[in-house]
Amino acid sequence: MNKLFWNITFCTRVLKAKLLKTYAPFQVQFSVTDRCNLQCSYCYANYPARGYRELDMKNILRIIDQLAELGTMRINLVGGEPLLRDDIGEIIDYIKDKKIECAMTSNGYLVPKKMRDVKKLDLLCVSLDGDKKANDANRGNGSYDAAMKAIVLAKEKHIPVQVAAVITKNNLHSIGYILEEGKKYGFMVGFATLINVLDGNIKRACKDIPTDNEYKEALAEILRLKKEGYPVLFSRKSLEYSMQWPYSYSKDKVKDEAPQFKHIRCNAGKYFAIIDTNGDLYPCPSLIGVINPINAVELGVRKAFSDIENHGCKTCHIPCQNEFNLIYSLDPEVLCNAFLNYRHMRE
Repeated sequence: MNKLFWNITFCTRVLKAKLLKTYAPFQVQFSVTDRCNLQCSYCYANYPARGYRELDMKNILRIIDQLAELGTMRINLVGGEPLLRDDIGEIIDYIKDKKIECAMTSNGYLVPKKMRDVKKLDLLCVSLDGDKKANDANRGNGSYDAAMKAIVLAKEKHIPVQVAAVITKNNLHSIGYILEEGKKYGFMVGFATLINVLDGNIKRACKDIPTDNEYKEALAEILRLKKEGYPVLFSRKSLEYSMQWPYSYSKDKVKDEAPQFKHIRCNAGKYFAIIDTNGDLYPCPSLIGVINPINAVELGVRKAFSDIENHGCKTCHIPCQNEFNLIYSLDPEVLCNAFLNYRHMRE
């Protein structure tokens, strides 16, 4: 589908949904496996350790069918590491056959081996947190080299690429570096603040979380570099909101209480969602392990999605989530930022 036409269609559908006060999962993250060949220190759901049994192909295709019926326009395959599935190419093909955009978030290790499947993607998002020392401190020895090899190879194959960089104590010094690499290799960087991690049945702050002042200084640096023309993915509004977070960053969201400040309202569970490895449907990643979901395999996607609207989460400091919140509010500045990003990724 022509991207301009896709953007017009997207805005029209969202506007119609808002006017009619109906909800639809226009954008869905779909975790297709808990298996991972890395053990990142900040993994919010502790995927490798919990080891949910992944859905078989029959149930995955049924879920994709139901998402298509509900009007889903984009599916991002996540994990774990989605390329560890032997049938990942079949999943990508099916999503594309349904005229749904297909993206993937990967650590990059298997991109060279699975290039035949990766080439079908509309977007490859590679996890990369900074220079070699900083990245490998977060993600494990060898992960920097694997990510950079994947990025270079994908760019050579003309696959749109962006980078997801999680800000921790280990890579505070590396923000400028990764944006210089973005300029050099032609990728945009989406910086993320830390989601609280699931430890058994308890959510707690990641052990590598920066201090509040360190976070604010890092976000201020990102905003400054964005203004200077560096390839920062998220909009000024989302980043400023994270920088001005009135609580400690160990409080990643405000749930079940009325925020006492002007806040970006949550659209998770209204226009976007995440389907977990076992088929449980959540509004967003930060609510995994916090609310009781409905399983999309057992009761269907429509029922599971309609049940999560009243999840009680009011707002959070996560830039990615707030970018989505503002996009689905049809904020003109943020929509313009998204359109310019698209043009940049295809230059």
